[in-house]
Amino acid sequence: MSTNAPQQKMGRDAVLTHGILIDHPEDLLEGTGFSVIRAVFHETFLRLWSDDAFGLAGNVAFRTILAAFPFLIFTSSLTAFIGDRSMADQLIEFLIAILPQALVEPIVSEVKQVMTVQRGGVLSVGILLTIFFAVGGVDGVRVGLNRAYGIRETRSTLLLYSVQIAVVVVGSLAFAMVGYLLVIAPQIGSLLHQLMPEFDPASVTVGLVRYPAAAIILIAALFVAHLFLPARRIRFRNIWPGVLFTLTIWILFTAAFSFYLRSFASYSSYYAGLAGIVAALYFIYLAALVLIAGGEFNRALRIRRLVQLMNREEMSKE
Repeated sequence: MSTNAPQQKMGRDAVLTHGILIDHPEDLLEGTGFSVIRAVFHETFLRLWSDDAFGLAGNVAFRTILAAFPFLIFTSSLTAFIGDRSMADQLIEFLIAILPQALVEPIVSEVKQVMTVQRGGVLSVGILLTIFFAVGGVDGVRVGLNRAYGIRETRSTLLLYSVQIAVVVVGSLAFAMVGYLLVIAPQIGSLLHQLMPEFDPASVTVGLVRYPAAAIILIAALFVAHLFLPARRIRFRNIWPGVLFTLTIWILFTAAFSFYLRSFASYSSYYAGLAGIVAALYFIYLAALVLIAGGEFNRALRIRRLVQLMNREEMSKE
């Protein structure tokens, strides 16, 4: 082994640990067991603070609230345009059911009113408002994921807006497809009964479609965000841990937030008629923060994998 190897290893370790925020980088790079888990989560949290993820999550929450009602108008109109009014009505119930009941209850009447009022078709002002506000929220996620993965933005402004508008439009189309599935679910039950007389058509309900559809949309949205919003393509193996991390925290957070709203929260005593909107802001803010944290989580794991790969290469040369 070369006499310069210790100096080379020290220089390499200095380069690799540069930018790592935890006090003991060796726990992240070469630790085992619980120390690695603790180091990864600690590094993830510190990077959230360092990359101003808290401010970006606030921007995403604000933009999402501004875009929510125009988005509902646009999606409802698109659903009714593709199918009929019953599809839009089913879509309302779907969107309300997949969110925490304690969160949507204060604003459910406003949501129904917005989505059931007859509009001038798909090409309404709702499209423009949705795109204008939603693109800002998508852009906040883009910046957060770029920072999380340590990527510098190099795409042109035109390309950026094209990608972000495409994300908004595809999201609307996905919800329209869900509306269609909700309508044809009972028909699928009848068809299966004709093919298999012992099959009970009543077992195919809207609830049966609701949760798998919500899960598929959620997982697909996370992968789309990690694949297309950062300025550089990220490999699947470097994405799925963050997606799993985000889904797990979202499920736990949704359950905890619903319990908190039911048991302890008293927004109405502070915000009066705005209580529902404020609760939604808190929910979306924390959800956006967890989404960005998924990228930070992936980066911490990637740093560890890179060091392990380099160590294996060195050992193979000895």
